[in-house]
Amino acid sequence: MRSQFFDGFDFSEYKYSIVAIEHVDELFKIEKYGLHPVIYDESCLRGYACIFGVTDEKKLALHKLFTNNNGRPAPAIDGVMPTAFHSPAGDLRYDLEHEIPYTGSILIAHGFIQKFFVPFGFQIPHAFRKVYELTFYEGLFVHVADRSDEARQLRIEYEEPMPAAKKMQLRVAHWFNKPEEYGFDDETIAQYMDLSYDTKYLF
Repeated sequence: MRSQFFDGFDFSEYKYSIVAIEHVDELFKIEKYGLHPVIYDESCLRGYACIFGVTDEKKLALHKLFTNNNGRPAPAIDGVMPTAFHSPAGDLRYDLEHEIPYTGSILIAHGFIQKFFVPFGFQIPHAFRKVYELTFYEGLFVHVADRSDEARQLRIEYEEPMPAAKKMQLRVAHWFNKPEEYGFDDETIAQYMDLSYDTKYLF
């Protein structure tokens, strides 16, 4: 496994990465749409990736869905059939304007600081220079807050998540298939193999 492919968010004419979700299970469940993806690439173990945005009516919406359906026929979503498309998530792409009645906040970010890179799971929110918190009520966009300064403070308070030497040990462990000897330990895996955004909601 390696670092995971982020979901995206179209906001203010830019595309951001989603780095944390206050209520993960309430935002998006792919099974609801009749899709049952499998792992297509180890950079997207969930088998799907989303790009969200806000409509002209200030409603949260799913704009694009990249996924696969394990080789089976794919269903339509809101009457829209997928097109063939290659991505880390799979071979299907949906272009949608599907409104999501989510209540809660989402952290979006850009400007990743490479020294904070971790080789497993999603990257931590404070590893980005610009972080914004978007708040929704029953799908309606109600507030935005700039959390970049809080992210900067966290970078000051916490050490880098993994030193370069540890990263090299992990690469060597993969080559020699000796995980314990070369640092590919259970503690490291538990710390970085997070496939959910909720435990990283820091603000």
